[in-house]
Amino acid sequence: MTGTRRWNPLNTPFLIGTLALAVVLVPIQIVRSHALVFELAVCAGMYTAIGLSIAAGYHRLFSHRAYRAHWLLRFLLLSFGAAAFQNSALRWSSDHRVHHRHVDTDQDPYTIKKGFWHAHWIWVMESSSHPLKGVADLEADPLVRWQHRHHFLIGAVVALIPAAIGLATHNLYGHLVIGLLLRIVLTHHSTFLINSAAHVFGTQPYTDANTARDNGLLAPLTFGEGYHNFHHMWPGDYRNGIRWYQWDTAKWLLVALSWVGLADKLRRIPDEVIQRAKLAMEEKRLTARLATAHPSVAEELRTRLASARQRMDHALVALQEQRESLKTHRDEWRTAMLKRRAEVQMAWAEWKATRFLVRRLA
Repeated sequence: MTGTRRWNPLNTPFLIGTLALAVVLVPIQIVRSHALVFELAVCAGMYTAIGLSIAAGYHRLFSHRAYRAHWLLRFLLLSFGAAAFQNSALRWSSDHRVHHRHVDTDQDPYTIKKGFWHAHWIWVMESSSHPLKGVADLEADPLVRWQHRHHFLIGAVVALIPAAIGLATHNLYGHLVIGLLLRIVLTHHSTFLINSAAHVFGTQPYTDANTARDNGLLAPLTFGEGYHNFHHMWPGDYRNGIRWYQWDTAKWLLVALSWVGLADKLRRIPDEVIQRAKLAMEEKRLTARLATAHPSVAEELRTRLASARQRMDHALVALQEQRESLKTHRDEWRTAMLKRRAEVQMAWAEWKATRFLVRRLA
């Protein structure tokens, strides 16, 4: 950014003010509260509902179209996502799609190249006025347009659920401090850590073409978003943590929602494609190690390494093609069965209608 930095007159005082108030008021409330467990439980519930709405909604559904959602699910994700106070889903998705298209460049709105704190939250506080980009598909959704127009009001209504609980339990102040103030700060900075820490700390098992890293420590805090190297390699996958032991709450939620019909068409990258990317990275690192070995040994191992990689690559491609062929045949069989069942139903309907007419003659 050139010239004098301009601060956003709304975002800057809001982000700094909520953090400052939380630093002062939360410890005092923790010490003096007589209902701290309940206050923390309400805070955790709101943090989870809103955080999942960002991870599964703003991010995987609206930004990347990783699955298809029922209108009721979209409504809930938009409503609770607004309470994160991270702008509308439309604006959030626009910024995020630009981030993916131009990651680690000056066109990236929260590029890590400008420093950890810039990527973390300074970019939010800087004054900016830019048009929406690449979100025509979202602008066609009336629910997204509704939330874009009223996101602050919607967010305020949802965020004040702890206040309603406080009024009902005669503990308004405690729930405002823990359930509202602390929750806002936790939601902000856990999300921001993906833009900052997940581009600095962690591993790169799938690609080193950008700074994104897998960080298992961030995953529980962000409902699975910590596996960021995988995500930048395949942003359209509904998963971030692909192994059973990797913490990905949003993935588990989406699978559960697919069972009850609220989500479907969950997109996932074939296992063979993932394995080939991992092999490419492993070969790259092993080749780098061979650069320090004795030339006579290194040359032989380099040849064997290339041959083994090529053989593995061909085997994985063949396996993927075989799997896709079986899937195609299975889909064709299902289509044919549906057609035949429809023909039976139509024939049965005609039979019943004719039978009725014949019986009437009697």
